[in-house]
Amino acid sequence: MPATVMPSTDNAATTVNEQHQAIHEALEDPLDAQWDTVLDEWDRGSTAQRRAIRAYVSGVRNRIVQTLDDLEEVDDIRQALGVQYLEMKCHWTLLNTQIQSQTARNGAPDEALMYRATCVSLIIQAIEPLLSQERINTLTQMLAEPMEG
Repeated sequence: MPATVMPSTDNAATTVNEQHQAIHEALEDPLDAQWDTVLDEWDRGSTAQRRAIRAYVSGVRNRIVQTLDDLEEVDDIRQALGVQYLEMKCHWTLLNTQIQSQTARNGAPDEALMYRATCVSLIIQAIEPLLSQERINTLTQMLAEPMEG
């Protein structure tokens, strides 16, 4: 299923209403359909497992949309969208680290965790067209910096 290219909310010409519309168009129906497709392919997953993952990622997405809907300034929406992107990238990175650890320890990861990570990655993919490529590059570079503790 080809992704619909949404206008970047980083474009200075967009209004708050246009940004909210682009966010809804990117994060609602197409994302729901993608999640359904991914979870329908999970042959060994139970209905309860599929529902749990669907409820989880829907909750994450709904929180993102609600946060952005509450903002009424263009700059605030742009800032929050970047933060949401970073949050989802971090969330996916942690899930992926857990998957790799389980694979190293047990020979295979928990399938439910893999499907959760896949669905979270679809949120990231839905947000990316709302950001300029320059912004994505900057945020990705920031995440690539080593953290010292």
